[in-house]
Amino acid sequence: MTNIQDVGAVTESLLSSSLDRGNSIAEDVKQPTSKSLSFDNALNNFTPTKKSNGMVCSVKKVLDSLEDPTKTKLVALMANSSVLSLDLVKLLKEFDFGVSAEVMRRHRRRAKGGGCSCP
Repeated sequence: MTNIQDVGAVTESLLSSSLDRGNSIAEDVKQPTSKSLSFDNALNNFTPTKKSNGMVCSVKKVLDSLEDPTKTKLVALMANSSVLSLDLVKLLKEFDFGVSAEVMRRHRRRAKGGGCSCP
């Protein structure tokens, strides 16, 4: 069991050894440097690059092949959470667009957070 007096003695001992090394109490506290401030600015202005494995999303391929207003209608349907991904895939397959249900779900999920590999 630790005694309060023991804790006080340890704290006093640490303080004393710090002062013996020629440091003041204020010197033991890290002060921001110009390098840390510039790092802070860099963090504030950080823009992550999108991760890409070199493959193009098949939903993007479909969208790139469509003209407006057809493209706009498909984008609106994909953004509508009450429309099932499987229904969109079935519709696309009827017109020979090859998109799997998993790719459609992933695209829709990532598009909400801006994370799809589509530019």
